[in-house]
Amino acid sequence: MTDQKNKRTEAVQRAAQCRERAAQYEALANEAKQRGDIEMSTQFANSAAQEWTEARRLEESAGKFGE
Repeated sequence: MTDQKNKRTEAVQRAAQCRERAAQYEALANEAKQRGDIEMSTQFANSAAQEWTEARRLEESAGKFGE
């Protein structure tokens, strides 16, 4: 049981880190867009999307560990 709890805790923590990075990438994307650097904005937005996707995947796996 402890192993499952540890895996769940780790997955939740990693998901939180992904969400934090995603928010940072979104802020950078907005800054780049305001500067008119559409290419950089797009790159940051893509990175944010990848981080959000990973956060969701980790949260789903954390739910499986909680069962």
